[in-house]
Amino acid sequence: MIKIALEDKLALQKSIVAAEEQGHLTKEQLTVIYKYNLFNLFVPKEYGGLALDFIDALELQEEIACIDGSLGWTVALCSGANMFVGYLDQGLSKQLFADSQVCFGGSGKVGGVAIEIEDGYIVSGHWKVATGLHHCTVFTANCKIERDGKFVEDAEGNPIYQSFCFLPDEVEVVKEWNTMGLIATGSDSFTVNRLKVSRNRAFSITKEDKVIDNALFSFPFLPFAKFTLAVNHLGIQAHFIALAEHYFNSLSSKTHAIKHQSLLGQMKASFLNRKIKFYQKAQECWQVVKDDEVFTDGLLAAVDKVCEQVVFEGRKDIVECMPYLGLTVINKDADINRVFRDLMTAGQHSLFL
Repeated sequence: MIKIALEDKLALQKSIVAAEEQGHLTKEQLTVIYKYNLFNLFVPKEYGGLALDFIDALELQEEIACIDGSLGWTVALCSGANMFVGYLDQGLSKQLFADSQVCFGGSGKVGGVAIEIEDGYIVSGHWKVATGLHHCTVFTANCKIERDGKFVEDAEGNPIYQSFCFLPDEVEVVKEWNTMGLIATGSDSFTVNRLKVSRNRAFSITKEDKVIDNALFSFPFLPFAKFTLAVNHLGIQAHFIALAEHYFNSLSSKTHAIKHQSLLGQMKASFLNRKIKFYQKAQECWQVVKDDEVFTDGLLAAVDKVCEQVVFEGRKDIVECMPYLGLTVINKDADINRVFRDLMTAGQHSLFL
């Protein structure tokens, strides 16, 4: 388990306001991230990664999200994208991961078209919400495949798509991230226009397509993504509860003290219950992966349920607490307001809609 030193946690905290003002993580924050190799939580050691146990990685992501939502969200999304090393052409991976500051980022939406040519593809498209875009060294995107003027389809007639990776000088960044929260994730958009790429730039994120013999790369991507996003909600919720407790303790009046402490106790108990269930299910799934077993429909449904409980019940608790936090919680410069905005924004991710 990686332990972040107190002085480095303080350095991360010190830059939170500056990061939100500039719309992406600061150099100081990135220095700490690179120091602890946080974008490479799931990357094998032979590629310079940490190769953490899945549960250890989740706990670390929760800790980072508790420091700051944008910080945690960026580490979660970019470390999840760096995991694509397990599916890429290994020669290409060696080139990309030779950079000690390697950072993948991109979009899960199918926003482009890749036209097959003899020696590769011609790619065009526009992809929204690429977290960490401003410090990415690799951009990933999904495209429909066009062959001989027609989209390639599966047996059911659905268009087949593949994932592609691009380099920074091959994309055009488009400023489109204008949200109430997670501002410092810098989740802008990017475009490519008739970009010719070699065939080794295309890849698929499935157990059957993995190129590294490591249990993690057999983890179905959808439940993997849900766990890593939901754990950020746990971190942000924990931060909000701590700030709410600090506010309640600062009040001089004892008139509502009992009510405040009762509300706080309920929030803490509810949070702990969600957290225990979440990690129990994550551990169960990780064991299934390590045993090389198949995720049943029932297990997939259980993952959906536990992650949605983290997101929806946590948000409900915090919204119900809002009226008791006075003007502080609606002050845009207050820490608790930023944490609230981050949580509301994180809950809008398409995986939880």
